[in-house]
Amino acid sequence: MDSPKLPDLSPLATDNSYVRQNPTPNFWAMMPHQLHQHTDSSCSLASAVVVLNAVRGLAGQNRISGLVSEKKLLDLFDHTDWRAGIAPEGGGRKLLELADHLEEALTHYGLTGWRVERRVVTAADETTLATLRADLAAMEAGPGVFPIANFHLDDFYSDGFDIGHFSPLAAYDAARDRVLVLDVYKASYEPAWAPVPHLLKAMAHPCEDGKLRGYLMVRKG
Repeated sequence: MDSPKLPDLSPLATDNSYVRQNPTPNFWAMMPHQLHQHTDSSCSLASAVVVLNAVRGLAGQNRISGLVSEKKLLDLFDHTDWRAGIAPEGGGRKLLELADHLEEALTHYGLTGWRVERRVVTAADETTLATLRADLAAMEAGPGVFPIANFHLDDFYSDGFDIGHFSPLAAYDAARDRVLVLDVYKASYEPAWAPVPHLLKAMAHPCEDGKLRGYLMVRKG
């Protein structure tokens, strides 16, 4: 992937006053665990690792030697085709497949009381936008809410890549109606703020096989 143009996006490196001046508990839970996906198709795996380590940190499970890694997580799923999916040119995962994997991983790590909520986006309409804003506001309200977005790369970055992508969402600046995307393809995409309607439009772009994108809410409660 080449370095993209960033339409309507504002890099966190130069636009960080919001996270410095507000609690943003879920941003700080995830940021130490941000990583770069190890193949062009492994964004689902990398996003899951970031969120699982954040969840385990809040649950008091993390130790330096015991963090979830891409390899450790993938080894748990040899009974699935996730390994083949994240291989180069492997096709990745769909939204609901990743939801199933996350639920299984939460159970494996003994993370009781956590759930994965599915938000399938059928259209970038006002009703869906209101739901997305409410979910992002819940992320800001307290610790233990970790969204993962599944969006179309070209719609989001205008970089010409007609493929889907997963990355965690880390903070919501309601006053400016923008969301912080912690992109796991760090070779090309740095953490950046995006207008919420811009992200929704990219999530409303269906997959090439007609399956729908959207976002997942990994949350406690």
